[in-house]
Amino acid sequence: MTLLDRLPRGVTLTPAGRYLEAAGRRLIAEEQRLSATLRAMGEGLEGELRVGAEPMGLWRVVSTRVASFLSAHPRVSLELMDAPPRVQLENLANGYLDLAVIPVLPQEPLPPISDVAFTVEFVATLPLTLIVPQSWNLSVSDPLPLASLRGKTWILPRRLPGARSLSRLIDDRFASAGGSPTKIIPVPTVQTAATLVAAGLGVSVMSDEMAAHHPDVDRVPVAGGWPELPLGLVRRKHGIVTPIAERFAGLFATDGHGGPAD
Repeated sequence: MTLLDRLPRGVTLTPAGRYLEAAGRRLIAEEQRLSATLRAMGEGLEGELRVGAEPMGLWRVVSTRVASFLSAHPRVSLELMDAPPRVQLENLANGYLDLAVIPVLPQEPLPPISDVAFTVEFVATLPLTLIVPQSWNLSVSDPLPLASLRGKTWILPRRLPGARSLSRLIDDRFASAGGSPTKIIPVPTVQTAATLVAAGLGVSVMSDEMAAHHPDVDRVPVAGGWPELPLGLVRRKHGIVTPIAERFAGLFATDGHGGPAD
C-alpha cells in the first residue's frame, strides 16, 4: 500500500497515508491520557479534564457543574474549549477532549469523524428567543409573524456538517412560514451573532436565558414560538474514558446536589 506520492518537489500523503496519520495521532493521544490516568490513580484523584462547551450550553448547564466539580476536586486541572460544535467533535475524535456539551437533535445522529463514533446523552433543553437590536425600538404587544421577518438580515451560526442542529431547527420553522430568510450572515457562534445584533446589523436566535443578560439586544416574541433546543453530553463511543471524566459526566445525571438534571 502506498502512503506517499512523490511530487517534483517533495512528497504528499495518499488517502491511506492521511488515514494512518490521523489514526496514529489518535492512538498517541489516548496512550498519553492512559499514562496520565495511571499516575493519577496511584496518587489519588487528580489529573486533567478537558471539556468542550458550546456557548449556550456553557451558560445553561456546564458552568454550574464545573464550579461544583472543582470545589469537590481541587487537584483536578480543567481546560474548557468554547468553540463551534464541529470543532469540538473533531477534538473528541482525535482524543484531545474528554467530553463535549453541544446542541444535538434526536433526528440527526452525529456521524463518525475519522472513523470515531460518538454516544449522546441528552442532558437539558434550551428555550430560544428572537433577538433584535435595542436601537430598533421594536416594541410589540403581540408576537410577530415569522414570515414578516424573512426580509431582515439574519445572523446565524455557520452551517456545519454533522453539527447543524440549530440551523436545522431554524430551517424547519421557516419552512412552515413560507421560506428561508432572504439574507443570512454566517458566523462562528451565537456569541458573535449577539454582538453583531447589538451593533444593529440584523436579528438572530439564541437561548432566552443568555439573551436576557446580553446588553443592547431586545427579546421579541414570535408567533408560534421556537422549539426548545436539546443539549447533549457527547463522548467517544470507544476509547479511553478517564475516571475524572466519568465523575464529571455523572454530574449531568443529577443537578450536582442529588436532584434530577435540567
